[in-house]
Amino acid sequence: MGRQLRILIPGAVYHVTSRGNERKNIFRDDMDRNMLLKTVGEVKNKYDFKILAFVLMNNHYHFLLKTEKPNLPTIMQYLNTSYGIYFNRKYRRNGHLFQSRYHSVLVEYGPNIKEVVRYVHLNPIRANAVETLPEYEWSSHAQFSGIRENGIADPEYVLRYFNDSSKKAIAEYEAYMVDGSWKDKDGERMGAYGGYILGSDDFVKKIKLLLKDRSITGEIAHRTKLKNVYEADEIVTAVAGYFKQTKEELIEKKGKWNRGKRILMYLLSKDAGKNHTEISELLNGIHHSSIGKTIARVVKEIEEGKKTKQEINKIESQYVVKQK
Repeated sequence: MGRQLRILIPGAVYHVTSRGNERKNIFRDDMDRNMLLKTVGEVKNKYDFKILAFVLMNNHYHFLLKTEKPNLPTIMQYLNTSYGIYFNRKYRRNGHLFQSRYHSVLVEYGPNIKEVVRYVHLNPIRANAVETLPEYEWSSHAQFSGIRENGIADPEYVLRYFNDSSKKAIAEYEAYMVDGSWKDKDGERMGAYGGYILGSDDFVKKIKLLLKDRSITGEIAHRTKLKNVYEADEIVTAVAGYFKQTKEELIEKKGKWNRGKRILMYLLSKDAGKNHTEISELLNGIHHSSIGKTIARVVKEIEEGKKTKQEINKIESQYVVKQK
């Protein structure tokens, strides 16, 4: 299994999942579940973070964490190691309890956090473990709905996005969960950008800008997507403006007599992470085989002379500056 990307920033929110090795159960009875929750409480006191929501399933768990410091790996190492030692001792087993490394998704903290909480809490329903959420004991749903006053979760950090009134917030939360029990049953709306960032377009762009100058290992599945920050339309706008063309002229005019179009192909590949087929679709079906040759020609021009490089730097500065 490839390595997971760790985006570590202060005050970040993460949706963290950890599964049993070979998808085997990590809980065999309620004592095990209580032990994990007790361990989470110990880790909270030690490393100062909030649990916004959680659910414990048979062979995995979900936690939505809000960290104050960029210390998620330390938190997770303490939690999984401590619980793993307890589990191995109790059941007289050896080896890793958890499957490889935990998976974490950086989540935008704001009103849309409600959707992530709903996804976490609906796990038992998606797994057909229960028909209604109050039936399932091992999640933070009871704290959100006011059934359970004490626990490891801090639901107020999410309920505030439903309503300023505590009573109304709980009522709106419960209605939201009932609505999600059928509408979001398969979790189709929870796709994270590149597998690691979940939030608005502006949030994704902000995080990608933080990653722009960082080295990302080739083991990361969506490495290219994460490293390329800029949208195709803003690149088209910048190239068209530089060459004093409309967007339509830039795209429609044949590349042989359209220097801007050749540079556009290069920048769509370099700065938007588009492959040849995607560039072909954007440029109204120009054959993808010629796109590779055109990009290679632009690269050669950059290496051989200053003019092309200067042009590209001036074009890039338009959309790079706009995002700072």
